[in-house]
Amino acid sequence: MKSRASAKEEKEKSNNTVSHGECHLKRYSLWFIVFIGIISFSVGYCSSSAFALDSAKESCFSQGEIKRTILDNGMVVLIKEKHNLPLVNLFLMCLSGSAQEGKLSSYGVSHFIEHMVFKGTAVRKVGDIFKEIESFGGTINAFTGYDYVGYKVTVPSKFASSALEILSDMVMNASFDQQELEKERQVVLKEIRLNYDDPQKRVLRLLWQTAYSAHPYKYPILGQQDLFKQLTRKDLLDYYQTKYVPNNMVLAIVGDVEAEDILSYSDELFKDFQRKYIPDTKKSLEPEQKELRRFEEKFTAGMTYLLFGFHSVALTDEDCFPLDVLATILGEGESSRLYNLICKKRKLAYNIKAINYTPLDPGLLIISSFLKETHRKRVESLIFKQIKAIKKKLVSENELASAKNRIISDVLFQNQTIAAQAQDMTFNEAMTGDFRFTEKYVQKINQVNCEDVLRVANKYLNSNNLSIVALIPRDEPRLFSLRRNTTKQKGRGESTKSGPLKIGIENLTKDRDTGLAVKRYVLNNGLTLLVRENEDLPLVSITAVFKGGLRAEDENSNGICNLVAAMLDQGTKSEDSSEIAYLIESKGARLSYFSGNNSFGLSLDLLSKDFEQMLELLSNLIMNSTFPQKEFKRLKEKSLAQLKAQEDDIFESGIRMLKSILFQKHPYRFLTLGCEKSLKKLRRRDLIDFYRDFCVGRNLVLAVFGDVDAEEVLVKTEKAFAKLNSGGLLKISPTEEPKIKTVQTSSKSLPKEQSLLLMGFHGTTVYSQNRYALEMICHILSRPSGKLFTEIRQKAGHAYSLGAYSVPGLDPGYIVVYVATTQENVEAVKNEILRQLRLLKERLLSEEELVQAKRALISKKLIGRQTNSACALESSLDELYELGSNYYLQYTDQINQIEAEDIIRCAKQYFDLTNYTTVVVGPKN
Repeated sequence: MKSRASAKEEKEKSNNTVSHGECHLKRYSLWFIVFIGIISFSVGYCSSSAFALDSAKESCFSQGEIKRTILDNGMVVLIKEKHNLPLVNLFLMCLSGSAQEGKLSSYGVSHFIEHMVFKGTAVRKVGDIFKEIESFGGTINAFTGYDYVGYKVTVPSKFASSALEILSDMVMNASFDQQELEKERQVVLKEIRLNYDDPQKRVLRLLWQTAYSAHPYKYPILGQQDLFKQLTRKDLLDYYQTKYVPNNMVLAIVGDVEAEDILSYSDELFKDFQRKYIPDTKKSLEPEQKELRRFEEKFTAGMTYLLFGFHSVALTDEDCFPLDVLATILGEGESSRLYNLICKKRKLAYNIKAINYTPLDPGLLIISSFLKETHRKRVESLIFKQIKAIKKKLVSENELASAKNRIISDVLFQNQTIAAQAQDMTFNEAMTGDFRFTEKYVQKINQVNCEDVLRVANKYLNSNNLSIVALIPRDEPRLFSLRRNTTKQKGRGESTKSGPLKIGIENLTKDRDTGLAVKRYVLNNGLTLLVRENEDLPLVSITAVFKGGLRAEDENSNGICNLVAAMLDQGTKSEDSSEIAYLIESKGARLSYFSGNNSFGLSLDLLSKDFEQMLELLSNLIMNSTFPQKEFKRLKEKSLAQLKAQEDDIFESGIRMLKSILFQKHPYRFLTLGCEKSLKKLRRRDLIDFYRDFCVGRNLVLAVFGDVDAEEVLVKTEKAFAKLNSGGLLKISPTEEPKIKTVQTSSKSLPKEQSLLLMGFHGTTVYSQNRYALEMICHILSRPSGKLFTEIRQKAGHAYSLGAYSVPGLDPGYIVVYVATTQENVEAVKNEILRQLRLLKERLLSEEELVQAKRALISKKLIGRQTNSACALESSLDELYELGSNYYLQYTDQINQIEAEDIIRCAKQYFDLTNYTTVVVGPKN
């Protein structure tokens, strides 16, 4: 039910890579999504009369008017007009995933080609593809899965035709330059090593290779290192020319387009793309498993990752639908059987989930758990006990109904954006032959009954059909060393180019942003209510935010804000945590909490028909939380376990160290989770005192965005929060951070194959106009066509992942530049970062560069504002920080006001190369 989310200003990591090298599939999300990259959607029907769907709800699952055309060459083109925002998403899928590689299975050729199509064509040299898409203000990315490769582009609608031409050139005319191929080989090898270093990705890979003995799903999508190194240019060309043919592709276009016009242009673009015979890829069939398989590996620094994998079915199998319901009942949400028993009642694991993963060929029903190694045997025993119970007795009608309602809402929540809709259509067409498969899926889920769930449980959840894998702690509880030194450097002279540069840029938001304006009300108890009406979908997002976060903590209370936010739904005067979880999940709603640098709060996404009931529930959580001792103890132990898990994550571990050095006095140095020392000191009474001081009307902004009427929301909110204490005016006064006066260098040794270089600088506040110039600088440093990316990744092949981000705060925040590389390249990468930062101080951006950067930032913001929840969070935080509820709508104007000299000025002000912090995390020297 509940997950930890981050407020907009709390971004700790970003990923500006070209390729995920991950599989995108259709089902719910788990903690191991980072590996298989699931794009989930599932919908359902409640069989009991109390939960029955009405016709209005069923109609909301219709995918709308979609034009399907088969071009003369066999390519399927799907077009959906959606004119609410001036954006278009192009999604092209090619049935050339890792399981389709035939004699090259386990070489990673599909994924390698996905990288290489970005490296130039007959008419575009290296870097041109990124440069052109970015010049439109667009984004482009790709991923490889077991069954297909996907290419996705989002651009302002006026550039839809140009973006489509680039996409067509990539898939038809990739050049596979030998020199670039060898550079990119090194990049992919780094990606493979990064995946190996991640415990969540590692354990899932072990499950696939254990569960499958013959089918190519047993091989890693990225390939095995030794075999990948053997791939030749001829191998790639032969595979590309065989698989990248129009009759093996589906193209979806969703957004602000005219269907007939874009279809005509598509036909023209692909007219010379010739249909070809596609040889049948003979995949080895997976034999029936006869006995339980086990595999474990010592890998982690203190926690165990446990996976159960039962052989399941393919996406189009009729048993797919009851298996999805079965997985939801077992382990989706806090009211599920496994979570309720193992995590809440027995307190033996920190998380447990289940998913029925159904690709093109039979997949796996997976149960995943995160726990202490000492509890593994007991957790396994309880999982088997629950499986035995669900095989023996029919699930209740209410349990079935709750699971279906949870599945119902997913299709709406997860298909709000044009990119998700395009991928959904394409996936349906390519994997099932029916672009409206989502609607069929709804119907099939509707037909599942209790007997179906019992039948598939007995058919598939058997020990001879099961593989169990685990990553367990190494013998050494912690395996790292810390080295830190501080050096002084002489300052460098700086030169600037003068002359103001006036730039104009088109307003990408057109007049449609006027419909995004927020209505603001202040209740008698000081609560500020924000309402934005949006009737596009029958969905509502409610966000409640409070000032607090790390700024309100000290060394003894670090972690208290996160725990308070996490505890708000763990019990009230009228319901315990299980009752709250069931009420939310049975309605298909989603509750999440966040705690960051400056604030904390709750976010609730729901179907609009349930608004009044969910609003009353949320008010009850905010006003009447009781902080039960047993739940407090459980969540505190979970935070301690998460801290240990972060030691295994090279990014989390690096950021932790960087912040602790960058901030010596200010609480921004702390971790949101807290530290071991402070968490052990915290008591239930501490949380209650904090809650009574901070969760009050004058410190609360409540945003309701979605399918609502503003006046009705006001009336219902006044009623629901009538008894909320107004509270006093809070004064949070953290210690001011002194300026860094040296170059500080620290390193941390972890048993990883890659190294992570982080460079940190003090940043600015949310009130400063400089925040926008810094955001642009970070974009310039991160963009695939930028100098940093070009020099480090494109030319040298020194990195797979790199970028920069700025975290403004209510007090000056921080800026991070990061590169994941190899140990031997750390110094070269660092020198290149410093060189690029010096150039930012010395060279005015050209008019073209400035326009492109502005367009990219404005488009990115538009893309991010496609959901009610994103807009509600942004608006509520702006109001909380006294910027105003409609301040977020000024973003385009703020970006357009940036001039080239602002970039130089801010680069000089914030990137002082005599005062910064460097952290390196990776293998021992």
